[in-house]
Amino acid sequence: MNEKLNSSIDKTLSILEFVSRSTRGVSLAEIVKVVGIPKTTAFRILDVLLAREYVAWDQDSERYSIGLKTVEVGLSGLIGQDIVEVSIPYLRELATTVGETSFLAVYNNGDVVYLYKAEGNQAIVTTATLGSRRPAYCTALGKAILANLPIEEADRIFEKPLEKLTEKSVVDRMQLHEEFAHIRMNGYSIDDEGIEVGLYCLAVPIYNYTGGVVAAISVSGPVKRFCDNKERIVEELKHVGAMISRRLGYVRAMRGV
Repeated sequence: MNEKLNSSIDKTLSILEFVSRSTRGVSLAEIVKVVGIPKTTAFRILDVLLAREYVAWDQDSERYSIGLKTVEVGLSGLIGQDIVEVSIPYLRELATTVGETSFLAVYNNGDVVYLYKAEGNQAIVTTATLGSRRPAYCTALGKAILANLPIEEADRIFEKPLEKLTEKSVVDRMQLHEEFAHIRMNGYSIDDEGIEVGLYCLAVPIYNYTGGVVAAISVSGPVKRFCDNKERIVEELKHVGAMISRRLGYVRAMRGV
């Protein structure tokens, strides 16, 4: 690829990326200033993008916004993403970094279903196996998901008496809703021996391009070791969760220009 063509492609992509970050559209002057290209060059590129429907033009505001073709191309790639395939390298790296066991799970009718597990060099044996199901209300994975689903889904589960699987299982409806509020505020959930004696788990939700929660990832290990390393593990979990969500097309906030 020659240098001139490479430069032209780079300018085009820079314009598209800049336009996509605005929810109210951008003017030609703003594009020229932020992207740093001559006005005639920007106008020529925008003219082609407009003709191909990669950007749209609003006559009244005289601003450009992202076009339907760009959305179509983006969604085509995202819909084909397999959450397990996307998550595997990140979970393996997470398990290696923290030395514990990392899990990926999805929600199904009140339970979490385990889809993948990666073990670190300090990993302990747990009763969770791939394909197995556990009640969502007493697992960190399940609580991370439930906290981010419509409240009606949690209330549906809570209609029936909740079983205490250990002495520390939380089964009180109001207490669980309070815990969900903390999860939404802090960005992670905790299971302190609620599903298995001696086991401590931390989890974060995974979002896709619609902004909805589609899964959760966790790190599990012995209580004592986790209490000593909780902040570090939470930081690693949040980072990996954000990376997986981003690969699935999630954008936390579209900032206006």
